[in-house]
Amino acid sequence: MSRHKHQWRTTNPHDGGLHYCRNCDRWAQGDGSEAEDCPVSDAEHTAAAWRGQAGLYRTRLEAVQNGEQHWEPVSANQLFELARSHVREGHIRA
Repeated sequence: MSRHKHQWRTTNPHDGGLHYCRNCDRWAQGDGSEAEDCPVSDAEHTAAAWRGQAGLYRTRLEAVQNGEQHWEPVSANQLFELARSHVREGHIRA
């Protein structure tokens, strides 16, 4: 079970509310809006890039088109740190 928080949007504020998670498309009524069992992390929705075995990609679609079978989201801060480490190690040439 994951520990991600749902990104609830209330669609009907009456009678306890009907809540919709924009990450995983789950619907809940009443107190379900406090659950932390969303299978989709926020990182997927805020990714600046995607890292696969062969490198970095701008989108998940690019990763799939390149034959990647496993990829993970990379935040803007992680992307900056990766670039910084490559510059420090001399991997990027001007």
